[in-house]
Amino acid sequence: MEWRVTIELNGADGAKQIHEVVRGGDTDSHSPLDPLGLTLDDGKTLLAGVQRHLVQARVAEYSALRRHCSRCRGLRPLKDTRTRRLCSLFGTIEVPAPRFKPCRCAVAARSTLCPASELMPDRCTPEYERALAKMGAWLPYRCAPRFLSEFFPLGDDPPWHETIRRRTIRVGAGLERESLSRAKTQPAVPPSETMTVSIDAGHVRTARGHQGRTFEVMAAQVSNDGGKPVWFSGVPGEADQQHAQLNGVLSGLGMTADTEVTILSDGADGPRSLGEAASTGTVFHVLDWFHLAMRVQHAAQCASGWPNATVRDRRDGARFADAVEHIRWRLWHGQTGRAPHLIQRTLTAVKAKADGKTAAGRSAAKLAKALIARETYVSGLAGLIID
Repeated sequence: MEWRVTIELNGADGAKQIHEVVRGGDTDSHSPLDPLGLTLDDGKTLLAGVQRHLVQARVAEYSALRRHCSRCRGLRPLKDTRTRRLCSLFGTIEVPAPRFKPCRCAVAARSTLCPASELMPDRCTPEYERALAKMGAWLPYRCAPRFLSEFFPLGDDPPWHETIRRRTIRVGAGLERESLSRAKTQPAVPPSETMTVSIDAGHVRTARGHQGRTFEVMAAQVSNDGGKPVWFSGVPGEADQQHAQLNGVLSGLGMTADTEVTILSDGADGPRSLGEAASTGTVFHVLDWFHLAMRVQHAAQCASGWPNATVRDRRDGARFADAVEHIRWRLWHGQTGRAPHLIQRTLTAVKAKADGKTAAGRSAAKLAKALIARETYVSGLAGLIID
């Protein structure tokens, strides 16, 4: 069976154009190897052909209409004709782009007019940019063009990974600006008396063997009196107005100057500062038990790994493990003033045994390093409520 697909275009002036897009089929109707329906290559060819005829006809029609002066309805003089390339999901199309001189009346416009540039200012269709940004957000930049080329007729020159990276970042910046403008114009909501912001940060590390960098990700869950949860996330290194975006989320849930905002965090300065900068009401910082326990867990593991070869080693190991548990207990009960004193006493006793020559000395060095890190962490917990 043989087949062909044609497209019929009807212009605004009533002119009709008929173009053959693609034809195919097998002359041997008895062959079982003849594929049923369209193959992927046939579909790509069909979409690319339809897109090419539609774009070229649309640009030609728009250029002919724009050549007429809007004031005197006369024809603008033709300056030259160039070509423009439009990138789309269905191939890259080259279209003639005539440029017109100013009209002789010199009133409507005094500069050269290029109608094709008005139709495609970004040299790409909105769907093309949206698909590239979505694939760039879901996949590695180098894998995104191969995935798109598998299903779309992108042409002989698919986008480079650097192009996908730039378009993804540009679309993300546009979404940030849109979220800020939407937060300013959103309808008024009933004010909330209390709000809870659970915020945390994590580091995404680069894969081994690849050039790259690690970056920090902020994630937060916001809820108001009604219990409606809203999730928020962002990358501080890329978002320059992250606190304003989080403020828009809080305002959308009814935050006012009289709203009491409780921020649950791990005590780190980054999440605490972001939550405090986005809040307009009274702020209470609460350190949750999970992050507190995980911060002390490293020191507890070092104490539990103390050698037990002799009676003295077992006695020292039990003493240091008990001291770490007392540090945890004091932090749990909000005794951020007494906990550093216990850390200092334990650290002095541990440093006296850290000689680096015996197993007990090496364990003491590890525990001392862990206690020093905990001391730095506890020194920043002033004013936090332990939940």
